[in-house]
Amino acid sequence: MRVLIVDDSRLARLELKEQLNKIGGIDLITEAANTRDALQIITEHQPDVLLLDINMPGGDGFSLLEQLDSLPYVIFVTAYEEYALKSFDFNATDYLLKPVTTERLSCALNKISGYEKEQQLSLQSDSQVFVKDSERCFLVQVADIIACEAIGNYCKVIINGHEKHHAPLIYKNLSQLEKRLPARYFFRANRSWIVNTRFIANIELSLGNGLIFDLSGHLSVDVSRRQSVQFKQRWGL
Repeated sequence: MRVLIVDDSRLARLELKEQLNKIGGIDLITEAANTRDALQIITEHQPDVLLLDINMPGGDGFSLLEQLDSLPYVIFVTAYEEYALKSFDFNATDYLLKPVTTERLSCALNKISGYEKEQQLSLQSDSQVFVKDSERCFLVQVADIIACEAIGNYCKVIINGHEKHHAPLIYKNLSQLEKRLPARYFFRANRSWIVNTRFIANIELSLGNGLIFDLSGHLSVDVSRRQSVQFKQRWGL
């Protein structure tokens, strides 16, 4: 597990590093004192987990997350309890109030370990996900998923052969679901959408040299500028 600590307080970073070393199981601990440096580290090292402060000079923790198309697991570590509700908009794994105990931090990291141990999905006929549509619950084959849209801490699932205006929900956030879906076929288009590339019928250029996916006539999804570059590199466009 690779962890990035983002906090403008040197003492706060040092304390978190000492606690992480006590907990163990951490492959790499990096740190940043501001969102600018944090963005560069995330781009270069792709950490699994962010231990993220909120109020920092030059940009708060939320503004950092808004610049990312694919979020790592996020654990907010802050002295302000009033942002807890807003943290759910960013699919936060946990929200810790300073001062943080080693036990409380370990508990938050254990949640992530539990997510990581979940079975990896595939396009095989027996690979299914559990969804809920109003009062009805059922299983859907992964191969039939056209796209997934973030709805708070849940995901709306567009399914081949189903009415898109009555899409069921998966009770996981988009980042958790992304880690389970086969990366060979499912692509993170932006902060809100994952698409199954097998259903891309047409690709158009948008303003700013971005892309627009037409998913077999079901819907169109705008691809962020950063993810458009990733898609072009991945498919040699």
